[in-house]
Amino acid sequence: MGDQAGGGAVRQLHPELVEWLSGREAAFESWATALGPLERWDFSAESLDDLEEVVRRRFPSLDDVGAAKDGEFVQGATWYVGEAIRRSFAACGTHDPLVWMYDPEPFAGQAPSAFFAPRTHAVSNTPFVGARDSVDGEWVYPLGVINELYSTEDEWGEPVEHRLRGALHDPYDDDDEFEDEDDGAGDEG
Repeated sequence: MGDQAGGGAVRQLHPELVEWLSGREAAFESWATALGPLERWDFSAESLDDLEEVVRRRFPSLDDVGAAKDGEFVQGATWYVGEAIRRSFAACGTHDPLVWMYDPEPFAGQAPSAFFAPRTHAVSNTPFVGARDSVDGEWVYPLGVINELYSTEDEWGEPVEHRLRGALHDPYDDDDEFEDEDDGAGDEG
């Protein structure tokens, strides 16, 4: 993707990202209260469980999420998931904080698409979170986390049940996926 090494500042200041983040923050209270009491939306793992329930109820399929990708609800949910990840990571205090980024350059061999282009399952044209100087593979695409809710098997064909709370792990800790298996809160995607 685009400018990989040292491109954090460029990715963080992309005009579409800056405008989107400002808009999402301004719309958060309205978005959240439309879904229930504002206190419910505290960026915790439990609130991600609540959001997951709403997402699954509103969108029976991944195609439905893609069709609404440029709408207020999906963009609000994307921002909320990303903020929950950033805040959870900051609370652990073991690494540099995660920041929002956007890279308008397409993956090799793919045509560029518009910011949050609707009716696609692609997430590469959406904001992501990562450490300032992280590279592809150390980023988390919040819309990708939402899309994973509709995956029913892993790359080996084994059944999986992805959860939004599964995104609240340390992306630099490879052993994290095995730590919370009993309560379903481990990294499942």
